[in-house]
Amino acid sequence: MSDGIPVILCVDDEPNALVLRKLVLQKAGYEVITASSGKQALEMAESRPIDLLLSDQLMPGMTGTQLAKQIRVIAPKTRIVLISGVNEMPPDASVADVFLSKVEGPDALCNTVASALSKL
Repeated sequence: MSDGIPVILCVDDEPNALVLRKLVLQKAGYEVITASSGKQALEMAESRPIDLLLSDQLMPGMTGTQLAKQIRVIAPKTRIVLISGVNEMPPDASVADVFLSKVEGPDALCNTVASALSKL
């Protein structure tokens, strides 16, 4: 945490979704950094500490669960929240702390993030 403020790495290949999530989480008081791909997210996670990874599940090149597995190696204590527009959980979703549906909205997102961070 930088200055006691949790750092969230938000990952999504859809620019609008990424901007909206960043604004919602910043308004909730978090420091938010963004990446538009799993590869970019890994580079960021290797260069600075993060408290929580919030990643879209379905992205080209690397799924959220594939990214989560690699983040667990780099930073094992990082909390991981996967978010998806598909309500079916992927078979390897257990790598994440929480799996959230995109249809649940900003309040559910903030509550889920706060809950996951409280377990740090």
